[in-house]
Amino acid sequence: MKFNYSFPILFLLITFLIYSCTDEPSSLGIELIGSENISAKIFDTAVDTAQQSSSFFKKVIPLGATDWILIGRYQDIEASTLMKFVFGLPDSLKEDLIDGNINVLDSWVILTNRYIYTDSNATMNFTVHKVNSSWSSSSFTVDSLANLNYEPTDASSQFTITDTLYTFHLDTALTLSWMKYTADNTLESNYGIYLDPTLSSNKVVGFQAFTAISSEAAKLFVVIEKPGVYVDTINGFVSADISIVDRPNLPTLPAGLISVQSSVAINSKLTFNLDQIPVSLVINKAELFITPDTVSSVKGSSFSNSLRVTYLSDADSLNTQGNPIFLTLKENKYTGDITSFVRNWISTKENNGILIEAGSPTSGLELFALKGSDYFEFSERPRLRITYTVK
Repeated sequence: MKFNYSFPILFLLITFLIYSCTDEPSSLGIELIGSENISAKIFDTAVDTAQQSSSFFKKVIPLGATDWILIGRYQDIEASTLMKFVFGLPDSLKEDLIDGNINVLDSWVILTNRYIYTDSNATMNFTVHKVNSSWSSSSFTVDSLANLNYEPTDASSQFTITDTLYTFHLDTALTLSWMKYTADNTLESNYGIYLDPTLSSNKVVGFQAFTAISSEAAKLFVVIEKPGVYVDTINGFVSADISIVDRPNLPTLPAGLISVQSSVAINSKLTFNLDQIPVSLVINKAELFITPDTVSSVKGSSFSNSLRVTYLSDADSLNTQGNPIFLTLKENKYTGDITSFVRNWISTKENNGILIEAGSPTSGLELFALKGSDYFEFSERPRLRITYTVK
């Protein structure tokens, strides 16, 4: 017996086409299809008339949670460092220290060079001073430096400088006092040392800082003697360090430029007026483009070539909310997706702009010069391109 399959197949095909025609279009389809009620549009500040404003300013931040400690001078930038060492001593040695039976024959510190700003052939040296007042690596800033109490005399000697290491010897009386403090904190104090660049320094060097995973942070070696009994070398361990970076004035830049700089720290603020965008819309995507000025930018030997932007929550302050978004360099523009920012601006009808920082704001001294809202060439100004759907 033969069956005729043509009618069932034709029926299934017609049914499929009917249901396909009644399906809701996808979000992509909305952008591409359009209708009387739905259409995709693009708002682009490179084409559409939109007011924008930008500025740059200093924002002092603590530099205790970073990979490098900075020491040196470059133009009007001065970087110094605070550092503290501790000891893990056996009880027998503590007793000998308390009883005055231990002498320190020599002591030295080794710093590992990780970064240079800017000329590797320039000179950099520093003096070392005993600190007499407390400080915290989580909160100390350049504004705290005026209240720091330290000895004016230099406690260092016998500097040895190579491409990768700085080695200097410390006053043995100072390291002995730190050991006595470990044995009995009523005998001495230990507020660490202050490393201050000399006036002849012409570069800034970044040394490996104290972190939970670093084995190359500052190292202290101490040769001790118990007369007639033994001579031994013990190690001190860095327990805290922090850079203090000062730049009294904002960098002098050509008209129309803004800037951000790590560690100093210099930030910028950028605001777009989006009043022209209709209220009844869906933001599909928002992209930000910022053009660097490579001539006025100054970079060190190693850095993150990126910017980060954060949503500003208040009109009269620099308070931010949410996580930063990173802008990466593509085709000579720092580019990133700030869709979440724009959606908030439209939905809340409150737009306080964005804070722009260096991609690594507490590492190095990179100065990113950027073409701002007043740059003479319109096409090089900050650009915001928004794809949205009107329903």
